[in-house]
Amino acid sequence: MSVAAAETNKESQNSSEEWLLLRIGVLPRNSLGWFRCGVGFYNKKEYTKAIECFEKSVELDPMNYNAFQIMARACIAVNRKDDAISALKQSVMLDNPSD
Repeated sequence: MSVAAAETNKESQNSSEEWLLLRIGVLPRNSLGWFRCGVGFYNKKEYTKAIECFEKSVELDPMNYNAFQIMARACIAVNRKDDAISALKQSVMLDNPSD
């Protein structure tokens, strides 16, 4: 394995917080910031980091149905089906509170 490949592999194993601190030097301060980081990781197909970010987002704002929805997609991508179902149920409940 080349040095560059080893470095990339090491970075992919870091948590989302470690990655953000290493690359950006700061962590998000609110739900929207964590949500945006989650979307970024999701778009890069780094689903585990995306899930970590979405979990932090909904911890700060439990009404963020968008974070639950995309978290469900990320959970499906890493074969966490039970977590995906739970997140999707939460998203639907929050998006349709009268149903």
